Amino acid sequence: MALKAKITKEEFAKLNEAFKSEYIEDGDGYKLDVDGAEDTGALKRAKDRETQLRKDAEKKAQELQEQLDATGADDARKRGDVATLEKSWQTKMDTQKAEYEGRIGKLTAHTTKSLVENVAQSIASKISTAPGLLLPHIRSRLQADFEGDEPKTRILDKDGKPSALTVAELEAEFVANKEFAPIIRASSASGGAGKPANSGGGATQKTGNGNQPDSPNLSAMNPKALADHIAQQKADQAQ
Repeated sequence: MALKAKITKEEFAKLNEAFKSEYIEDGDGYKLDVDGAEDTGALKRAKDRETQLRKDAEKKAQELQEQLDATGADDARKRGDVATLEKSWQTKMDTQKAEYEGRIGKLTAHTTKSLVENVAQSIASKISTAPGLLLPHIRSRLQADFEGDEPKTRILDKDGKPSALTVAELEAEFVANKEFAPIIRASSASGGAGKPANSGGGATQKTGNGNQPDSPNLSAMNPKALADHIAQQKADQAQ
């Protein structure tokens, strides 16, 4: 299940040790420590606003329908003018519906960007020396979840299905993936699962060993060259 944004000290004490590192102290309790996370209060307000707009649209449609039904009993029916009136009311209803759906769509898009795009950007920048290359892969594993009281970021498994994975676990999965090793930052704590990016402005960098060939400077490569380099490394490993 998804981790709560804020928990009490009692809830923190009951957490599995693996999850306690995901929280930091915050006043009388703890809060989830996620880089780039948006204010959940703002997200909740956006969702509440979206819900209210939908209710307003349904209420307006009902009022228009009631007016349309009432119209059937007036002089227009006697004059055989009901078809014209129905068409007029239907046009108003369609216009009103389109207006509310447009507003709801904008709110949904904004909230989805906060829950998916911003989180993906944060993860890619944190663990990769080439965030632009890793970003699409991370983004495909995130989904905006509008169920419940607050919208939240849901982590998908490798098959694209909702899972109980956390953001930290998703980060660890990408760091451990050998396919992305050339563009994963080295961990400052333990050396990291990935290879550190080479410094310097040149295309290659000396390894310091005269018997070893120059290593390519991955940070200086353009996306296409980097992708070709990764593919070649995979082919070499398969041999």
